[in-house]
Amino acid sequence: MRQHPIAVWYVSASAVAAVLYAVAAPLEAVQYGAPVLVALLITAARFGAIVLAVRFPLSAAMLFAAASVVVRWSPAPNGLPWPWTVTTMVGFVALVLIVWARHGWLRGLIVYAVPAVSVSALAAIEFDARSLSGFIVAVSVGAVAAGAAALLRERARLGRALTKEREVSEAEQERRLVSEERQRIARELHDVVAHGLSLIQVQATSARYRLQDVPDDAAAEFDDIAASARTSLAEMRHLLGALRGDEQPAQHAPQPTIEDVGDLVADARRAGADASLTAVNLDSVPTAVSLTSYRIVQEALSNAIRHAPGTRVDIALHHDDGRLLIEVRNSAPAQPAPRASGSGHGLIGMRERAGLLGGTLTAGATDVGGYLIRAELPVESDGTGQSMTEDR
Repeated sequence: MRQHPIAVWYVSASAVAAVLYAVAAPLEAVQYGAPVLVALLITAARFGAIVLAVRFPLSAAMLFAAASVVVRWSPAPNGLPWPWTVTTMVGFVALVLIVWARHGWLRGLIVYAVPAVSVSALAAIEFDARSLSGFIVAVSVGAVAAGAAALLRERARLGRALTKEREVSEAEQERRLVSEERQRIARELHDVVAHGLSLIQVQATSARYRLQDVPDDAAAEFDDIAASARTSLAEMRHLLGALRGDEQPAQHAPQPTIEDVGDLVADARRAGADASLTAVNLDSVPTAVSLTSYRIVQEALSNAIRHAPGTRVDIALHHDDGRLLIEVRNSAPAQPAPRASGSGHGLIGMRERAGLLGGTLTAGATDVGGYLIRAELPVESDGTGQSMTEDR
């Protein structure tokens, strides 16, 4: 119950106090014959304690007890509950309920005991059976209220614990997914980098045989380059083995590139998707960026088909000014699509891939009801190329 804003407590307590005051003040003045001013003041103190209990529970208990004791000393009307009137019992229940639920069992027990003990002590001194019976009823009802408040408080505590546990579990799952995605990226980039290092090694090793009149110093340099390439390749394979884990066998399949996006879109079309591709100036895109671009388009296209079936998907790739811009946009569905399985893990993987290259990725709904995934990847190469467009 503590997670509720204090304003909610004040509004609730004030509403209860106002209703009880509106009923009790005229009732005590008319039915119980109390002077009007006394009835107004005593009921204001008694039910004002309910509002005071939100922030100051012990002060509220003292105020409620004092008002009850003053009432106990006033003349007792014949045939009516006294001094625990019906409205007093309801106010006592509200007081105990608020304090026990908001401040815990210790303050709740004090608030429960102080008014009851004060009035019961006077009843015991004078041995007033009617006061004693009213006290028993009030204490019994207050005990029920305390039990209900304890249950509500425990329920709220369990709810907070479950919420916190769920948040921790989701965070742990996200970290695990990011780790797995990084392992997949490492395995893919291994093939890319290994190919380049192998070329360096072969070229450096064969330089003295391919080139004429290679000086000894230059030949030694080539040998050092070849040795460094072999060492780097071996270290990278060891690192990849640590990332992969013992249960995952090595894979050496060719990795896709940005040039394969056209085939990806064609496959989606054959499966019935309404997809188009516009690609501009894709020459001289580095291999790592090319692979990441393909994976982002692959996941974004899959998301669009899965979460918005039947919509048009427009894919745009543009390489310019040292960056590669990727946009995958789907139109608004004609009717709300059924909720597909998945929990946003694909977006986590795409962001991770873009972030590892120093890029950014954003995703969100468009103004017209569609969805847009936009990635921007830095490209060091400044080569130029021809434009290529694929439409429906």
